[in-house]
This record gives sequence, C-alpha cells and structure tokens, in this order.
Amino acid sequence: MRVYLTLLLMFVLFTATTYAQSAPRTVDTTTTPSPKATVNAASPTAEPERVINKDLKTQIFEVKHRDPDSLARVLRGLSSFEKGTQINSDRDFKTITVRDYPENIIVIERALTRLDVPEKLPANLEFQLHIITASRTGKIEEQMPKNLVPVIAELQKTLQYNNYHYVTTIFNRAQDGKEIEAQGSMALNSAVTIDKTFYNYKLTDIQLGIDEANNEMVQVRRMSFGLRTPNTLKARDGSTIVDYVNASILTGLSLREGEQVVVGTANIGNSDDAVILVVSVKKVK
Repeated sequence: MRVYLTLLLMFVLFTATTYAQSAPRTVDTTTTPSPKATVNAASPTAEPERVINKDLKTQIFEVKHRDPDSLARVLRGLSSFEKGTQINSDRDFKTITVRDYPENIIVIERALTRLDVPEKLPANLEFQLHIITASRTGKIEEQMPKNLVPVIAELQKTLQYNNYHYVTTIFNRAQDGKEIEAQGSMALNSAVTIDKTFYNYKLTDIQLGIDEANNEMVQVRRMSFGLRTPNTLKARDGSTIVDYVNASILTGLSLREGEQVVVGTANIGNSDDAVILVVSVKKVK
C-alpha cells in the first residue's frame, strides 16, 4: 500500500512539472521591433516637355522716331495670340521683337511703318491785327500800307465812311493748338480823340487745319477784341472832360494764310466814328 502511494505521488509531481514546462510563453512586444512602415510618397511629376510651334517666326524691327514701348502696346492688338507669340520692346536699343506667324509679322511690319514716323511739331503762326479808324466827317487822302489798299477799297464800297486812317499793326505769334492774349495802349488819332486808347484781345483755341478744297485754314474758335477809348468833351464852364467809352468785337474766325479778313467794326464816341479790325496770319519758322 505504501508503495502505491509513493507511485501516485511521483505521478502527480511528474504531471505538474510537465504542465509547467509546456505552458504558453508570453512574448514581450515592447522589445520586438515593429516592421518598417512603407512610405508611399508621390514622386514629383515630371515637367511636360515644352511644345515648340515651328510655324512661328521671330523678327526684330528697328524703331527710328517714336517710343518703342508705346508702339509695342499698339502693335500687340495685331498679334495672333497663339501660344508662344510675343511682342517685346527695348528702349535702350530702340527695337521691337516680334514672334508670330509670318503672315502676322507682315501685318505688324506694315503697321509699324505707318506709325513710326517723325512726330508732327505744332506750326508757328504769326497773327497781324491791323487797326484802322473810320469817320464820316471830312475826307482825307492818306497813304495806306500796300497790303491794306485792297481792303480799304472794299470798305469804301461797303461802309458809308469818308475818311480812313491807318493806326497800327499788332504782331503776335502762337503755336497751333494754343492761344494769344495781350493788352496795351495806342493813339487812335481819330476825329474823336488823340489821347491814348487802351486795348485788349484774346484768340482762343487756334487750330491749323484743311478745308474741303484741301487748302490750309487757320481756325480761331473765339476772338475777342476790346477798346477803352477816351472821349473828350467840353463842359459848360469850358473845362475838358474825358469820358472813356468801351467798344468790343467778339467772333469766331477762319482765314487762309496771307489773306486780309475784316473781322468787324466797333463804334467809338458816336455813330460817325468807328474802329475797324483787320486780321491776317502766316506760317513762320
């Protein structure tokens, strides 16, 4: 019996030892290296190859008179606007470089030829204002400047004045597109007074143009001419009284070079005396 108990105890111990040895092993994952992560980074996209349009041509134009940048801005409107076309300017070298189809380059070249011309300078114009007095009283034969003789002859046919007196000619220069304004004094030596007369005049918006017959014409949009004439009177006590009388001419004006134009008349003192304004113009350098 004792033997059986000993055998049973040995069997139990053997079984426990075997179970302990065959128990599952615990794996410490903290020390186990994790598998390397696979990075799926997108590779950079290859830049597409530049498409070259072999039909486009390049030509360089020399600019002789105008600003290359200004011309290039105008010429860009004639571009075909296809990919690769361009119109570039260079002020230092005074050139315009065009890249476009050959037929477009021809059109741009023609336009450049018309646009790249010397800038037209404004014309210098010399105005002559001829002052003449006229009176119904008396008749004095007086020598007139040769260029005014035909004018006086026409005035004698038109106006009822017997006596014409040349006073002076006022000269002024102005550029096309500008204006003239001046003032001063003069002695009319008319039947009314020999004292100083004050004048002022203004020519506004002077333009040199072409009429329907293709002749050059000078246009003055507005011309004003004013006088302050002293009118000498005798008072009852015999003293002299000087009273200034205002007279003016206001009009638009068109005239050709070299012709004498009677702009108008203005009464001074009374209806028997008048100032006549004759204007001429010529181009000068």
